Order: sequence, then C-alpha cells, then structure tokens
Amino acid sequence: MKKMYGFAVALCVCGLFMACQTEKGTNVKVKTEWPISPGKSIIQADILGFSPTSATGITTIKFSLYFANSDQVKKWDLEVSAINGKKIIQKSGTSSYLPSNFTWDGKDNSGKYAAEGTYVAILKVNYGTAFTETTVTSSPFILDITRPTAKVQVTPAYFSPISDMDTVNISIVPDKDIARLSSWGADIYDPAWNLFMTFNQKWPTNSIAWNGRGVNGDLVVSAEDYPVVVTLRDEFGNIGIIKSVIPVDILVIKDGDNYRIENSRVYFKDFTADYQDVPTELSQENILRLDQLAEKLKKYPEHKILIIGHAVMMNWNDNKLGKIEQEEVLIPLSKARAEAIKKAMVTRGVKSAMISTEGAGALDPLVPDSDFEYRWKNRRTAIFLTK
Repeated sequence: MKKMYGFAVALCVCGLFMACQTEKGTNVKVKTEWPISPGKSIIQADILGFSPTSATGITTIKFSLYFANSDQVKKWDLEVSAINGKKIIQKSGTSSYLPSNFTWDGKDNSGKYAAEGTYVAILKVNYGTAFTETTVTSSPFILDITRPTAKVQVTPAYFSPISDMDTVNISIVPDKDIARLSSWGADIYDPAWNLFMTFNQKWPTNSIAWNGRGVNGDLVVSAEDYPVVVTLRDEFGNIGIIKSVIPVDILVIKDGDNYRIENSRVYFKDFTADYQDVPTELSQENILRLDQLAEKLKKYPEHKILIIGHAVMMNWNDNKLGKIEQEEVLIPLSKARAEAIKKAMVTRGVKSAMISTEGAGALDPLVPDSDFEYRWKNRRTAIFLTK
C-alpha cells in the first residue's frame, strides 16, 4: 500500500490538476507550480527618431533586445510597423541566434525608404510548448525624411539704420513638420554676394535684431538689397535652406545744416547713361529706387540738390591710361548719369531749378578700384542737400 500511495502522490505532482488518493482515501486537487508565461522580453529604441536621408544627422535607429527565458526560445520575429499597423520590414530567427540589438536604416523589404511618420518595433518570441508566445512593443519613434521649411519675416519693410529704425528684425516661422527645429542661422550678403554678417540661434529663439553693420563694422549701403540665406536644422539633422532679402532704405545723414543722401547705384546699360534699356528685373529695381529717391528729396523743399556721379576706373594700375580714361570716359559718363538721375527726379515732381549735377568719374572712391570684390561700391550717385 505504501508504494501505491507514493505513485498517487507522484501523479499529483505531475499533473496540472489531478484527483489524488491520500492515505485517508479522500480526493483533492493539487495545482502545479509550473509557469505558463515566461518573463518579459524587452525591445527598446536608443533614440526618439531619425532621418535616414540626412547628410549629417542621425541616419539609423538602434534597438536593444532582451529575450526572457532564452534557453526555451524556439523562434522569434522582429518587425517594424507604422502605428496604423502597416508592416514595413520583418526579420525572423531561431534559438541558434538571439540578437542583442537590431539597427534599422529606414528601408522596407524592397530596399526603398519608408514613408515619413511614426513607427513602432515589435518583438514576438515563441517558446514552443514550454510557454505561451509573447509580444513586446517599443515606444513610438519618428522617421523623418523632410527638410525643415519656414517663412522668413523681415521688418521693417525698408531698413534705415541711421534715421527711422536703428535695427532690422529677422524672424522665422517654421512650417508644420513631424520633426522639431533645433537650430537656425542667417548669413547676410552684400549686393555683390560677399558674406557681410552671420548669425546662429538655438530654437526656440526665432528672431535676431541686426544693426546694419558687417563683421568688419561697415554699414550697409544705401538703397541696396542685402540677400539673406537662412539655414534650418531639425532635431534629426535634416537641413533646409531658405532665401530672402533685406531692402535697405535710402540713408540720409545729417551734417550740420546740410544732409548727405547715401543713394544707391542705379543700374545703367554698360558705358551709357541709359537705365531703362537693361534686363527687366534691373529696370524694375531702377524705377523703384528712383521713386523712393524722389519722395525723399520732396521732404527737403528748402534745400538745393547736388547730384554727383561716380564710376570705377579699369586702368587703376596704369597712371597714363588711367588719366586718359578719367578725362575722356569716366567724367563725361558719370556726368551724363547724374543728369539722367536729375531728369528722373524732375519727371517725379522735384523742381529742376533746385538740382545741379557733376561728374566725378573715378575721383573719391569708397574702396580702391583694385579691390575686385568691393569696387562695385564706387559705382554710385552721391546726393548733397544744402541751404
């Protein structure tokens, strides 16, 4: 009988729920201690998002993997899916290889980049008959393939660092994007596209105030357009480029009872005083600048107006040829251009009797004519107001 009882007890231990005979002959149900579910596996992303098409940013995302009860694993499946359930990529394996990590480059099984959006990684672990299959999901992460964009706002409409406004405000309004902006910068160029000033900001600072001076302390040139190139960088390294412009107003500088108007150069046809027979875009700029100049001059009805034309000397390195160029070409040309400006002012309502003109040619340059980068500043019209 003792052997029989021992067999009955063994049956009680081996079954999930079994009726067992005790020495007293009563039936009881004994619950097994074997687990039916394993410990929890883990899949965890190392970052919140990435941009596989970025040239300098985060181009892949890495997942750390942990398999609970690894000695009982029969097979496993790893997939990346959009949050709407669409499966993008899948990998499978058996107990012979349990990876500790997985890196995704943003491509689907066909080798194409997945669409921009929010995704999750899912790990399924199969234990055969030992345990039930388990599924764990990573936190959502972002796949970003769009370069950031924004609207650039420049205020006031015309920047006058001497008279009305001493600073110009450059601000950005980012367009909606799946990724957040992390930083941005603005490179300001002079009219000849030489770098004039540069700024860099961390987001969420969205504006900069500029006093109109370059890295060398030079002030902007009157009535010229200063191109602005804004560079945006999002949190995953995508870079977007936006172009804008800062229009500088006509600058009026007071000198005692007199004034000097720092007017911009009007674009003339080469070697002529014709500012209309030029490309359409330049012709439109000329009309706008002449309109602005006339409005400025009308504010000083008690003053006489002197318009002096200036030019660039090509033979700056040869005194003999330079002298001939100055007398035979540059003085007559700069005088004719000053006369053209006068005529344009008269047609816009400024009294002719108030205006006189001179041609200075290459005299009084702002920069040496040998300075190929900046001698464009010498092609100008200077205007003086005296009582």
